[in-house]
Amino acid sequence: MNLPTILNILIGLILTYLACSVVSSQVQELIATVLEWRAKDLKNGIAYLFGESSSDAPLISKFYNNPLIQGLNHKSTNQSSSKGPSYISASAFSTAFMDIIKTGKSMHKTLDDLMNDVENNPELPDSLKQSLSFLSQKAKSQVEDPSKELCQMNTEVENWFNSSMERLSGVYKRNSKGVTLIIALMIAIVGNVDTIYLVNNLSKDRALQITIDGVANQVVSSNSCLQTAQDGTNKAECLYGIISDLNQTFTSLSSLPFGWDLSHPFQKQLSPFNLGNVIKIIMGWLITVLAISLGAPFWFDLLSTVINMRNTGKKY
Repeated sequence: MNLPTILNILIGLILTYLACSVVSSQVQELIATVLEWRAKDLKNGIAYLFGESSSDAPLISKFYNNPLIQGLNHKSTNQSSSKGPSYISASAFSTAFMDIIKTGKSMHKTLDDLMNDVENNPELPDSLKQSLSFLSQKAKSQVEDPSKELCQMNTEVENWFNSSMERLSGVYKRNSKGVTLIIALMIAIVGNVDTIYLVNNLSKDRALQITIDGVANQVVSSNSCLQTAQDGTNKAECLYGIISDLNQTFTSLSSLPFGWDLSHPFQKQLSPFNLGNVIKIIMGWLITVLAISLGAPFWFDLLSTVINMRNTGKKY
């Protein structure tokens, strides 16, 4: 098997994994939106930050009932059943938080005045009072002018919130990995995306290799957004632009060797039906699952690299 054939097979695999990864991310995003996973995790994270054991605690309800926080909840059709906003900025958190820790005063003149208010607030857990005491000491050490201590305290609260959200984001990503694997397994089995069978067929079908090569070049060249995106969030947003290209791709590539033939479902990989072929198709599915779990941005970057490497290399 020569180098051009190997590259064409690799491009076919990457393009397939890219399409499956996009489907996986879309399904996961839909589930996360319907079930409000981000909103739930955010609420639980804020409860932990406040030192509360439950997100239904009165202090959490008071925070979420703040007009500023309510204004961030875009589920206006049924806010009563909503878990709240899925994102809160550090500045919005600080403003709403400083508002709920008051015991009646509209404004505090000094940071000491605020901390005295905090200590006398029976609604605040002891752990939260300790955290605020630490933040207040840190704020005082950062400025020399006492009149700027309250402003610095707001900054420290924002930093405190941001640090907590970074940890929460890590937990969410780890939990999402498990969901991604489950969705990927469903895609591999329902779509019969068997990597081993796909490689075997691509290696024998020169016409399909040429067609895939043209489609891959089109996908890369028409989605420059993904090439210039600097972080995972921007890349995830850019993926929406690639969906129509991939839909067109797999409409035109109906001969790609995956999917089930419902009239003869065991004719392809499982003919003859024996233990060896059963193990082979399971291994092919598992390889696909692991590939999908790497995510669409990864496969698009790799596809771009392979295409560029082949186009700038020796022409065969």
